[in-house]
Amino acid sequence: MNYTLKDVEKFILEFIELEYQFGIGFYDISITDEEWEALVIKLKNCYSISFGYYSIINTIRDESRMTLKRFNNNKNNLKKRRLFLIRKYENPKFGEGIYKTDSNFIFSCFLGSDVEMGAEVYPTNVSVGIVNGDLKIISSRELDFEKRRNEDVIEWVYNKRSNVYTEDITIKKDGILVETLRVFEPEHPTWIADYNEG
Repeated sequence: MNYTLKDVEKFILEFIELEYQFGIGFYDISITDEEWEALVIKLKNCYSISFGYYSIINTIRDESRMTLKRFNNNKNNLKKRRLFLIRKYENPKFGEGIYKTDSNFIFSCFLGSDVEMGAEVYPTNVSVGIVNGDLKIISSRELDFEKRRNEDVIEWVYNKRSNVYTEDITIKKDGILVETLRVFEPEHPTWIADYNEG
């Protein structure tokens, strides 16, 4: 299927909402076990099997930890991520852990933080591909904060101790940029320059 950037935007916005509801719901005693299971299934369905296995590890809620204090702390600290930008690339190079993608395109979705960071910027680069005809999150990279601190550049890296890195569920090369959808302009000059590139 030929997905547009608008299709990917819709998919990612739905994912962001599910991710937020999952984070809030973890300590929410008002959500029944059936509702929780339905939410977990919907969120897991956003991921490819190999990447999703490591992305949603803890889905079992412990009723003894579901206190009002924990729920309020979680709700006050958790923030719904913002979608800033989507870039479509042609002919990306995948790591060996990414398989069963149906096309030679990848969509890089640049997301804000799920906690307060000050300026509105994007520290996460989520990779969306087409798997068995459906849009799926196939990998995700984080901002290299060390490099950013020293050189004022935006560079995306994998945590080398993570299973995603060791199992090579990675994007080796984004490929050729063919299309961009700008959704929300960031607030920092370095990110504004990156946002307006391409």
